[in-house]
Amino acid sequence: MKMKKWVVVSAAAVMLVSAAWTMGDAGEVFRVKTAQAAGETQMADKRTVSVNGEGEITITPDVAYVQLGVQTRADTAIAAQESNAKAFAAVEKVLYEQYGIDKKDVKTTGFNVNPDYSYQENKAPQITGYTAQNLVTVTYRDLEKLGGLLDAVSKAGANRIDHIQFSTEKGEEYELQAMEKAMANAEAKAKVLAKYAGRDLKGILHINQSGAGTPVAYRASFATAEKAMFDMASPSSSVAPGELKVKVNVNVTFEF
Repeated sequence: MKMKKWVVVSAAAVMLVSAAWTMGDAGEVFRVKTAQAAGETQMADKRTVSVNGEGEITITPDVAYVQLGVQTRADTAIAAQESNAKAFAAVEKVLYEQYGIDKKDVKTTGFNVNPDYSYQENKAPQITGYTAQNLVTVTYRDLEKLGGLLDAVSKAGANRIDHIQFSTEKGEEYELQAMEKAMANAEAKAKVLAKYAGRDLKGILHINQSGAGTPVAYRASFATAEKAMFDMASPSSSVAPGELKVKVNVNVTFEF
């Protein structure tokens, strides 16, 4: 009997110790949560002002991405492909030899040979021939000569110029400049509000930035099969890259 009582007492002691440890853990959790709540209350008690700042700079594009290519049609798929290859070789010669474009700046974006069909009511579609198409995207940086390049590839056989995309290869540099203007704009606004409240700004508590990214501008396609028939003496096509705008927005919280 004594042995049984001792076991019961020991078990009870273990339960008391376990409860003590559990209460200790709960106390730590409670203290942590209390400290966090106190910190949040302290932050809430701070006198702050939040403003939006805008920064914008206007830049001139320094690179163009031109999607161009050759489209040919023939009675058979192999004839269409051979005709396309011959015309495209002449276009490549203009790009690489006449204009000195690096091969890494010419990227194939599409190549296909497809049947052409004629459709008549109550009849199955009939194949009337085949169209071969080879498209590339050319990265070109000498924008003053872009019009001449377009004319040259058209005369060589390029009868597809789908679009021209103007952009910049200094996007990060311009983004930082716009960001500085946005922060200056936010600070100026905050100072006006602080002055109105009869206080001085102490510092920045929070910043959230949005916008920016590398700007791009597009020009619609203007080269067709007819353009390839231009007379060699005709003046170069006029292509105006225009301007690009880099915009950055910031939301800044200042402490009074």
